Amino acid sequence: PQAALYLASWLRVRRFCAMDDQMAYAMAEMGDFADYIVVQPDEKVFTMDEVSKHASPEDCWVVLHGRVYDLTKFAMGHVGGSKLITDLAGKDGTDVFEASHGENVLNSVRADCCLGLIDVSTILDEHRVAATLRQRA
Repeated sequence: PQAALYLASWLRVRRFCAMDDQMAYAMAEMGDFADYIVVQPDEKVFTMDEVSKHASPEDCWVVLHGRVYDLTKFAMGHVGGSKLITDLAGKDGTDVFEASHGENVLNSVRADCCLGLIDVSTILDEHRVAATLRQRA
């Protein structure tokens, strides 16, 4: 089956293209797959306006690596404390997340928490949370 792929930098979608699974596998083997986000045809795409409406500890949506996660329940059990996650509510927390974790950490929560993709063209500088030295420690 065809899978839709977004060619994305961490900040912006550069173009949209369709690619079959065999091509995606080949790209992964060549090491170029890190900048691609695999999208199933029925996967929901959100805007930052939608995400920003979920900006509280009781309703905590966070954008990480091009995907939208509902981390409301997950935050309560976060080893570093819930505040580290709820402070990112309604924002793109990719930079903060990267300072402490690899993207592979999301694999364990993707099935339960991932709501869909973010339309990265809607992410403005005001939506991004920058990592600080304190957060990296």
